[in-house]
Amino acid sequence: MDEWQSADERNNREKMDRARKAAEDLFKPVQSTVPSEVARPVPNDTTPKEQQSPRQPRIFTVPPRLPLTPKADRPVDPEPIRRRAVVKRPGNAVPPSQIGRVRTLATYGMTPQQVAELYGVTVDEINRILKAPAYSGKSR
Repeated sequence: MDEWQSADERNNREKMDRARKAAEDLFKPVQSTVPSEVARPVPNDTTPKEQQSPRQPRIFTVPPRLPLTPKADRPVDPEPIRRRAVVKRPGNAVPPSQIGRVRTLATYGMTPQQVAELYGVTVDEINRILKAPAYSGKSR
């Protein structure tokens, strides 16, 4: 059993030495393999800028533009946007669950006429909803 322990200790020592070496290699300063600008020989009669080859410009080819089609080929009027069918509600009333949505639609871009058309009610009904105080959600 003494032989096994000494073999294990040797293996552990070798592993630790390899790990230490790998860690030391990580923190060594890196030496560049590319020669620096200073190391290049510069002729006395030229400057480093003249030594460099002139940069080639990048040229991108642009495909030719297609001629515009004559206006006769285009439709005169675009097709109208199809809207969903308006569901007529009995009693010309907006459901209470939709009152907040009506307020939001009228506040952010739709006219009362458009909202009334959407809900199938009169403009007066929409104006009544907009003028009524909003529910605050607080109970007394």
